[in-house]
Parts: sequence; structure tokens; C-alpha cells
Amino acid sequence: FIMTKNTKIVKKRKYMPKIYSEEERSEIVRRLKNGADELILEKGVRKTTVDELVRRAGIPKGTFYLFYPSKEMLLFECAQDLHEQVNAHITQGMENIIGNNKKGKTDLSGYVDEVTDVIMGAIEITQNSCLRVLLEPESMALILDKLPEDVLKEHREQKRDNGIIESLIEKKGLSVEEMRGAFTMILFGGMYENVIGDKTIIKSTRLLVKGLVQQIL
Repeated sequence: FIMTKNTKIVKKRKYMPKIYSEEERSEIVRRLKNGADELILEKGVRKTTVDELVRRAGIPKGTFYLFYPSKEMLLFECAQDLHEQVNAHITQGMENIIGNNKKGKTDLSGYVDEVTDVIMGAIEITQNSCLRVLLEPESMALILDKLPEDVLKEHREQKRDNGIIESLIEKKGLSVEEMRGAFTMILFGGMYENVIGDKTIIKSTRLLVKGLVQQIL
């Protein structure tokens, strides 16, 4: 209850959150993530606000907090979703190549171009989504700094299983970490698109990726 200037007792209106169906919840999350993807590409992490996110999703601001405690949790979930999408693309592509190879994965030396295509597809997913921005150390630091400690702990302790490409790298006696670093450097080379040119950058990136693939296979 609150007191008015006329000392009348007035019952304060209690906010009752709307109950959403699973379908409605999925749709709201989808719209929030789509809006986050667009805003991060346009403005970056720091300038992306909850106000802008709810405006693009077409929901009240209060509804946002029924789904996420902060914008950082939403952005963190977006990053995880996109990582899974990239990993699924690579896994499916490599499994298709191995399935078409009579030698299985024991010898893929004749599939350099095909493996290069798979990795180029993963790079395209990254470059065309907010993951391109979220992978930048400064951007990710802004998100991680605001996450709850239990979420951070789970993230740090999460075991990363080696995929097909990592297994091939190890089989060749190469360093997985060094190869990951090399692919990451190629990925961030896309930031020089304005310098190199949008048509040339794709061909240049492919040359670099193919060089690494040849070492792996």
C-alpha cells in the first residue's frame, strides 16, 4: 500500500507477469536473438541496449527479464548457439566427405578442396553473424565481466571435445592449439575486407585455408 497526498490509502497495482506458452516463449527468444545478431553487427556489444533489443523483438521491457537477467546473458547464449552451428556444419561436412571416401578417414589427401569448402562454409557463417564481433577479445570480455559466477564457472569447466579436424591434426603430429590459432588469424583477416576488396578477400582466405588443410591431410 502507498499513501497519497490526501492521506487516502490506495492499493498499489501489482504487476502480474503474463504466462507464455512454449510456442510463444520460443518465438520471443528467436526474435530477441535475431535482434541481438543485428544490433551487435550494427553497434557492437557496448552500444547494444535492452531498450533496443525489446523494441526490435516487439515485446515490453519487463518481458525481457522474464527470459534473461541481463543483455549479457542473451549475448552469451547467442555466441554459444552460433558456436554450435559452426561445429555442426563442420561435423556434417566432414562426415559427408568421409562417407564418400572408400578409405574412410584414414586417408583424405585427395579431398583437400572438399575439406577447404567445409571450413570456408564455417567461416562464412561466422562472418555473416554477430559471432564475428563476439569473438573479438574486447567484446567477449564485456560479456564475461557481467555474467554470474556460476555461469562463468560452468563455462570454464566445460570440456571441449576434439572434432574430426582436431583428430586429423593430432594424427599428423601437429599442434591443435597452433592450428586453431592459425584459423583464428585467418578469420580475423576478414576485417581487412575494405583494404583487400570484397571479391579478393574470399579468394585470399581460401588460399590460406587450403594451405592449412594441405598440412593437416
